[in-house]
Amino acid sequence: MNFAETEEHTALRQAVGAITDKFGSDYFTSRALAHESTDELWKALADSGFIGINLPEEYGGGGAGMTELAIVCEETAAHGCPLLLLLVSSAISGELIAKYGTDIQKRTWLPRMAAGETKVVFAITEPDAGSNTHRLSTRAVRDGDDYVLSGEKYYISGVDEAEALVVVAATGREPDSGRSQLSLFLVPTDAPGLNHQVLPVGVSLPEKQFTLHFDNVRVPASSLLGSENEGFAQVFDGLNPERITGAAICVGIGRFASA
Repeated sequence: MNFAETEEHTALRQAVGAITDKFGSDYFTSRALAHESTDELWKALADSGFIGINLPEEYGGGGAGMTELAIVCEETAAHGCPLLLLLVSSAISGELIAKYGTDIQKRTWLPRMAAGETKVVFAITEPDAGSNTHRLSTRAVRDGDDYVLSGEKYYISGVDEAEALVVVAATGREPDSGRSQLSLFLVPTDAPGLNHQVLPVGVSLPEKQFTLHFDNVRVPASSLLGSENEGFAQVFDGLNPERITGAAICVGIGRFASA
């Protein structure tokens, strides 16, 4: 098997590295120590089409794939600026919205995500379940034309930088096993009843971590992302890209540390 990169991928690496070098590791370190976002770098990458490189062209993205997004993740990290929200917003939420969103959901979120104007983060982890989807206790109950969400999530990245969350919640029970059936929801970060608190962590990062409390958060049925009760299978179309891009960031950090 030939692992040699194409000329296009080599050029992509060079272009992402050149943009990141204009900011550099000192910029990233200062933002990390102050727990402040790296908005200027994010916008510069978006202006060149790299934040939404994996998103569909018809919604403002680059129309490329996970290989290209992984290169963006690796090269920003290799040049001293590992961006956690690339794998949260662009990889997880971006891929889920692109695959399962309605046309209205796609038109509402994907163009602005690709342009670097907003982020959509991801909420699955819970205090008593981690990311074990079979044990999630956050629930969404249908009430007329709405769903009502209740429960708790924690270690949720970048809530203060995002306009919405993709929330994984239980909506039913499997008749044979009794395991929770899951669904995905697009929930605004300013939805009434959604409270978020900064969760202190030992590492210095620009991105903050949060605990979320859903106190009967009411969202319209149009907030459902994909099909009700099919979220267990759907969510891996976000988690698998997360693993790929997370590994790419780690490779980039290793390259930076050994340079």
